[in-house]
Amino acid sequence: MRMKDLRPSGPANAVSLSVRASEAAEFLRLLGVLIDDDRDSYDVGAERITRLRDEVPAEVLADLTDLDGGSGVSFHVLSLLAADLPEPAEVDELVVALNDDPGLGWRLLLAHHATSADIADVDNLEAVVAGDSDTIAAVVADLDTAEEPPVGVAPLLACTPDEHGQRLLTAIGQLRDLWEELAGETMHAIARDVAHRQAQLEAGVAVADIVMAATNGYEVSGDPSVRRIVLLPSFWIRPWLVVGRRADAEILTTVVAEEFLVLPSQAPPPALLKLFKALGDESRLKLLRRMSSGPISLSEATAELDVAKATAHHHLSILRQAGLVAVGGEGRAARYRLREDPPDAAGAALAEYLQPHRRTTTSAGGPTT
Repeated sequence: MRMKDLRPSGPANAVSLSVRASEAAEFLRLLGVLIDDDRDSYDVGAERITRLRDEVPAEVLADLTDLDGGSGVSFHVLSLLAADLPEPAEVDELVVALNDDPGLGWRLLLAHHATSADIADVDNLEAVVAGDSDTIAAVVADLDTAEEPPVGVAPLLACTPDEHGQRLLTAIGQLRDLWEELAGETMHAIARDVAHRQAQLEAGVAVADIVMAATNGYEVSGDPSVRRIVLLPSFWIRPWLVVGRRADAEILTTVVAEEFLVLPSQAPPPALLKLFKALGDESRLKLLRRMSSGPISLSEATAELDVAKATAHHHLSILRQAGLVAVGGEGRAARYRLREDPPDAAGAALAEYLQPHRRTTTSAGGPTT
């Protein structure tokens, strides 16, 4: 999922990086996770998401689903609002922003959908977010008549901007108690990740290297209009990556690194499971073999597998989440390339997991079988 807009020019080498912990962003992401039927796609696990859903009144879940369309995408995109909230970017700051401008979230989502459908240029997207009525009307008309409208367009166009903002504020009020139960665990993990990235910055690590590690495979584009990169680490939507543009900033919802999570002892690390899940599929192995001869586009991946574009994108996303593939470029120009040699990556990851156990059993009197 991508959003881009607002592109003042500037030298490519002037890009700066900031990392931000935002309760407001993470709360919105949680709302998206709660209504997404594809619960197995999140690292937190379908079982935990189901338990949380059971704590939410059915009518509240129904309203959230109706507001979004049922995929959770809208709330994940809305989390990008946090990049512009004043410190400390908590839920209170989000409520103030939506009370001051109820249509803000609606316009952000409209620009996102226009980008997904390739029906508006960057200047038009800027005008949409800024609230230009003529541009908004033109984009709405184009989306309303699109042959394949993006997921979430129908519920967005079914309400006015102000109505959307009021319904969003109602949902926030209804679920704040649930968020308060989860905020401690969530924000402690995010704070540790933020501190780590900030320490890397202070140590002089290159911005591109920090972004690559934090996103598990997203390459800084080098677009001269991007003057700032903002990282918003997330606990709840791991392992997914959300990319957006606001003004001169590229905003990346990244995943909290595993070392900052509280995981059960002796449990295989999620990264190891993702790696072997990625390798255990015929279609993804075909894509890796194809990329061994050079980068590919989404269209080329679609042709290689003879599947729908959404299916090919899903396979490429899983390969990126596993650390095997990097993606660079914008929209249709995006290219996917091998980031690591798959056999080397798999062998090293498995050896790292097994090594501590081997040392323990050997010291106790020799390895066991």
